[in-house]
Amino acid sequence: MSTAKQRELGAELRRIRMRAGYLATDMSRMLGWPASTISRLESGLRSYQAGNIAIYLARAKTTPQELDDLVALDRRPDDGYQVRSHPAGFPDDVPLITMLDTGSHSITIYNRVDIPRQLQIEPYIRETLTRNGYEDGPALDTAVRTRLARPTLLTIPDSLTVYLHETALLESSRYPTLKHEQILHLLIVSSLARHHIHVVPATSDLTDIHAGFTLYRHNQHQPVVHHQQPTTSLFLEDDHNIAFYVRQLERIASQALTHQKTRDWLTSNLTKLDAQVSRPRN
Repeated sequence: MSTAKQRELGAELRRIRMRAGYLATDMSRMLGWPASTISRLESGLRSYQAGNIAIYLARAKTTPQELDDLVALDRRPDDGYQVRSHPAGFPDDVPLITMLDTGSHSITIYNRVDIPRQLQIEPYIRETLTRNGYEDGPALDTAVRTRLARPTLLTIPDSLTVYLHETALLESSRYPTLKHEQILHLLIVSSLARHHIHVVPATSDLTDIHAGFTLYRHNQHQPVVHHQQPTTSLFLEDDHNIAFYVRQLERIASQALTHQKTRDWLTSNLTKLDAQVSRPRN
C-alpha cells in the first residue's frame, strides 16, 4: 500500500506533466525510464532514488516554486502524520485534500459545528468564509468559485456517509432563508443512492468528541483521517489512530438518527423555516 504523502506527490507529478502537454510515454522517453515506472510513480506506488523527483520535475517544466515545494514534500518524514497549512477555513487548494476527495472509495464525515464544505451551497460558502475573515471582494469571490468548482462528493465516492450534529444544523446560519436552502439541499442529497446523511441529536452522549473529522477509505491504500483546524489540516494514517477513529464512528453511528428519521427531521425543520420565511413583516 502507498502512503497518502506518496499519492499526493504522484498526483502533483501527473498534474504538472499534463500541464506541460506531455504523455507518460513522453516522460518515459525523455528520462529513459520504463513506462511502468512513470505510471507507478504518478500513482504513488513506487519508491524511488533521491533526486529522481527533481529530475522528473525539471523535465516536466515545473516552476521553481513547485520544484522547491515538491522536493521539500518528498523529504518530509512519512510516519503516518502529515500537516498542511492553508488559509483560514479554506483547505480546498491543498493537493492532499483534492487527492483524497477525488480518489477515495468511501468517505465518512462527522462535524459538530458546521456543514461539511463538500455539501455547502453557494450562499453558505460565502457566509462561512466571511466568518473566517474574508471580506467582500475579489478574494472572497475567488474562494467561493474555487469551492464550487471542486469535484463534488455527490458523484465521486462509492459511499458517502455524513454525521451532522443537530446544533450545527439549527445554528447553521442566522438567516432563515439561507438555512432553509441549505437544509433543503441536504434533504435532496440524502435521497441519492450511496449517500447517507444522519443527524446526531443534541442530547447524544458524545461530548468527549470535541472536533469533527473525515475518514477516507480506499480499496488499495491505508485509510486516512483528516482533521481540519482553522489554518492547518492534520492527516493521520497509522494503524493505532485509524482504529481509534473507527471506534469513534461506531459510537457516533449508534447514537445518530436513522436515515429515514433524519429525513423526517430535515422535513420537519424545513416546515418550520417555511413559516419563518413566509411570515409577513410588520
